[in-house]
Amino acid sequence: MNNDNSSTNNTQQYYVFPSCSSEQQACSSPPTLGEVGGKALSLYETSANFSVPPGLVLTVSFFQPWLDRIRKTSAWKDFASAAASATENPDASADVTKSKKHCDAIMTQCKKILSLSSSQKKQLGQAIKTAFGPEANIATNLGVVAVRSSSPEEDLAGSSFAGGYETSLGVTSDTLEDAIINSFASLFDHRIYLYKVQHGMSAAITTPRIAIIVQRQIDSDVSGVGFSINPSNNCYDEVMISANFGLGESVVGGIITPDTYIVDRFDADAPSIASKRVAEKT
Repeated sequence: MNNDNSSTNNTQQYYVFPSCSSEQQACSSPPTLGEVGGKALSLYETSANFSVPPGLVLTVSFFQPWLDRIRKTSAWKDFASAAASATENPDASADVTKSKKHCDAIMTQCKKILSLSSSQKKQLGQAIKTAFGPEANIATNLGVVAVRSSSPEEDLAGSSFAGGYETSLGVTSDTLEDAIINSFASLFDHRIYLYKVQHGMSAAITTPRIAIIVQRQIDSDVSGVGFSINPSNNCYDEVMISANFGLGESVVGGIITPDTYIVDRFDADAPSIASKRVAEKT
């Protein structure tokens, strides 16, 4: 389900998922990759057939006013000038200290001058009620959510920014706006900047795009990551599952060595565990 397109420039400001529910007479039209990024698009599409915790995605258009404001700062001018020089001569990106200074300055400006406008708060409030129910509200009854980035430039065939953008867990009404700002500010993280320079993504440096997911957080005892193809040997008949106690941040962040299970699914009617490695816990 999406909003009523009554926002500025008649552009879509948010989508919610699951994309279909029994309360809806019809499924909403799907978002595009350019609107919500690969991560949010996958959640939206997956939610049509699988159980996915409900949530919403604030689109690239939702954050255009923020980007316009940042572009008016002196920090942006210095950043853009340095980026132009670096993309013309990629070897110049070796001046890591200088480029990091410009990136840090932009991120500081984001956290200092950005806030949700009344229009953005209205759109976000509508999205929260649609995603989490009529009793939910932005001020006092949000519950616990995760705030995650979803850039149209990440997780593509030729590029991957895994771990580069900011994710916030355990977010409540009191911390939601700050969490959204932090995810937006990570557009200018120095690691992201260097990745774009090194991969010749000059346009993506000075015309950055990001969408942000707000998703109900599950209070899980065990979390993990499943790979439909075993990434260690590219075997299509094996599924790899990596897991650990807690919310899963320790797994995706590489903080610990997770438990690893390899499932042989060659026989679809009787899949079996081919191997397992239980890591030491502290």
